[in-house]
Order: sequence, then C-alpha cells, then structure tokens
Amino acid sequence: MTLNMFQGLSATFLNPGIVGVVAAGTFLGLVFGALPGLSATMGVALLIPLTFTMTPTSAFGMMLGTYIGGMAGGAVSASLLNIPGTPSAVVTCLDGYPMAKQGKGAQALGWAAFASGFGSLISWLMLVTLSPALARLCTSFGSPEYAALAFFGLTIIAAVSGKSLVKGLIAGIMGVILSFVGTDPIWGDLRFTFGNINLMTGISTIPAMIGLYSIPQIIISCTEEGNLHVDAQSLKLKDFLPPVGKLWEQKWNIIRSSMIGTGIGIIPATGGNIASFIAYDQTKRFSKNPEQFGNGAYEGVVASEAANNGVCGGALIPMMTLGIPGDSVTAALMGGLIIHGLRPGPALFTDSPGLVAEIFATVLMATLLMVLIQCVGIRLFVQILNVPVHYLNGALVILSLVGSYALRGNFFDVLLTLVIGMFGYLMIKGGFPTAPIVLGLVLGSMFEGEFRRALKLSHGSIRIFFTRPAACVFVLIGIGVIANACWKGWRKKQ
Repeated sequence: MTLNMFQGLSATFLNPGIVGVVAAGTFLGLVFGALPGLSATMGVALLIPLTFTMTPTSAFGMMLGTYIGGMAGGAVSASLLNIPGTPSAVVTCLDGYPMAKQGKGAQALGWAAFASGFGSLISWLMLVTLSPALARLCTSFGSPEYAALAFFGLTIIAAVSGKSLVKGLIAGIMGVILSFVGTDPIWGDLRFTFGNINLMTGISTIPAMIGLYSIPQIIISCTEEGNLHVDAQSLKLKDFLPPVGKLWEQKWNIIRSSMIGTGIGIIPATGGNIASFIAYDQTKRFSKNPEQFGNGAYEGVVASEAANNGVCGGALIPMMTLGIPGDSVTAALMGGLIIHGLRPGPALFTDSPGLVAEIFATVLMATLLMVLIQCVGIRLFVQILNVPVHYLNGALVILSLVGSYALRGNFFDVLLTLVIGMFGYLMIKGGFPTAPIVLGLVLGSMFEGEFRRALKLSHGSIRIFFTRPAACVFVLIGIGVIANACWKGWRKKQ
C-alpha cells in the first residue's frame, strides 16, 4: 500500500487536469458551505452529472474537494455573520462571531481555515493507515452503543449553555421535545403532527438550523444601527495567518479534536455537528481559561473546525472499506463511485489498489487547496462585512428561504423555517442559548430510538449499557460530565 500511495501522489499532484478539477470542486464547496442553507451534499449531488465524461480519479477528486471545502466553508458565515453555513458550523458561531465583533474577523477565519486543514490532514492519515481496522471496529456498533453515544452528546448541553446552566437545560429540553415530532421509531405511531403529513418525517435539521440562526440574526441586525465594518483593502495576509507560536500551543487541541472528528465520522449516521459539540466540550474542559469560551476564544474555533473537517476522512473509512456511507455526503459520493462502475467495499482495495491510492491522494490535495484558496480569498470573504446591512439582510433572507426549500423541494419547510425563526428570536431575547436547542433536536431522536431498541434487545434491562464495553465507556463519561457540572454549580453557589 505504501508503494501504491507514493505512485498515487505522483500521479495526481503532477497531473494539471486533476489539480484543476479538484481546485474547482474545492472552491465550489467553499461557496456552498459559506452560503446559509446550502450544503456540501447539494454541491456533490449537483456535480455528479458533470463528471460523467471524467476519469474516476478526476470525478471523485472533484466531489471530494466539494465535500472538504463545504465542511470548511461553513465557518465563513458563522464567524462573520453568526449564521452557520453548515450544521457542523453551529459551534463555530459561539466564538467565531464574538471574535469578529472584536475586530478579529480575519483571525477567526484564519484559525478556522488552518484548523480545518489540520483536521482533514490528520483524518487523511488515519484514512490511509488505519481504515480497514477502524471500520471493522465502529461498524460493530449496535443500538446500545448509539444510545450511549447520544446520551454522552446530550450531556454536553452544560458546556454550551453560556452563563445560565438552567436556561441552557431548558433550551436543550425544548430541542429534545422538538425531536419527538414525527413517527414513533418503534411502533410507527404519529406524534405531534397535528394531522399534517409534512411533519410525519419529523423536523428536518436544515430548516431548524436556518430558523434558529439565520432568521433571528437577520431580525436583530435589522433592529440595530449599522453593521460590522472591516477595511478589506488594508487587510494583510499576516492578519489571517495564525502566529506559529500560538499554532504550536494548540497542537494538542488540534490533534484531540481531529481524532474526535475522525472517530465520530467513522460511526455511520452521526456527523460533524456531534463531533464539533464533543470536541468543543473537551477543549473547554482542558483549557486553562474556560471562562473565555463563548466570548471570542480562538481555541473554541480551532476545536470546532478541526473536528468537523476530521469527520471527512472518518466518514470515508466505512464508505471506502465496507460500502457503508458515514453521512449524507458520503452517500452521495458512493453514488458517484457506483456511476463510474466502481463498487465501494473490500473488493475495491484488492481489485484497484492504484485507484484507491489516487483517491486518497486527492483527499490530501483538496485539503491543501482548501487552505490555499482561503488564504488567497480572505479579502473577498471579509467584504461581506462591508455590504450595507439592508442589502445584506435582504440577500440573507432570500438565501435562507431558498436553502430551506432546496433540501426537499417542499414549501412547508420554508414556513417551518419562519416559525422556528420567530421562536428562536424570542428565545434569544429571553436570554436562552440557541446551541442546546440544536443539540437536543439532533441527538434527541437518535437517543430515543436507539435507547428503546436497546431495551427491547435486553428485555427491559439497562444492564446492556454496562455489559458492552463501548456503551459502558460512553455512559460513564456522560455521568462524569453531569457530576462535574453539578459539582461546579455547587461550588459557584458556595
């Protein structure tokens, strides 16, 4: 495999055609990721028809560039506008936007870009070296492990609750309640649909995320005078590049968050948003200044972006080795491979090792191009802050509503976005944090369904969560997080 890898690197990096299509796909991904409501999944789906006449390496490289660029691009609007371009960029808003309000928008984008690059690079190393073994380990997960992982994820609400833990818990419970809307995962009964067939599949993450972040931010912006301003002409590349010393200080944060992202990405049906929340929580716990998180701590931006781009390589592991997509984007990528006559799975590694090596090389190429394009385009990105606020808000409303409609082509999602947006605005005015609602919505349905399936397997006994090693580890960590939050709350009162 080592020889094939060197041959794959030389065959791709020395081929101008492959470099060009990967660069185009990466740029497209950055644009799709930066625009609220659009996503890497949409970008990959749009590219598939355009790749019919390409070689498999060029076609898959272009789609991979869109995937990696899309995951990183969400940090642009998250940092500059407090509107996450992708679901996984929700956590980036917590510290990226405060940095922009402090006049550090370029630094926030720089930390996000380099953290995304290192996250993708570390996940690429794991993809190349450990993919078969890691895929076998994590695809052995059953309902107890998924339920325990979701339980651990829900305990992170304490870390993203802001100043008031009580308000954070209330917001998280509201998110969990919203996750109950739809069809019962076990019995198939309809719950809280009020006779509306559009709610049978539950509340989709994209309309909810746009409603909770885009609409309230637009309303708040319309009620304030002026907007952030940055002189893009005077902006230097050194404002964007993180200092080498501080970058070295963040090495353990980057490695830890990237490993978390890769591990979460390997587990099918999880995703970058869960990885970002977990990485952010762990970074806050290891930080010497946890009180700065949520107020413009670049460590938070690093953790979020390293984790969500670490998911890219992790999600490719089960897709490439076992033919099991790790998330919605890798499902689209797998469809692109099949269209080109390739069947992901163990046979792909034995029948076409050279092609696999070239595909791995395009992941590395897309990672490097993603950072380079953001370095070159920094002045263009910060120009967003110089657009008059009424023009910017008008464009964001259109993009937000189009993005909520484009996912399923259903106008009901547009109405749902507006309703959730008004609800989110009232929550913000009441001092309730938004991130716990998203966390509860994403993990609530996963926890309920897998928890009930696990109890059915054990005939109602919770011992199943403590007799299976992986599930037991997640449960014990979650209990430890809850105990730690209670202890800190008690000490603060004392």
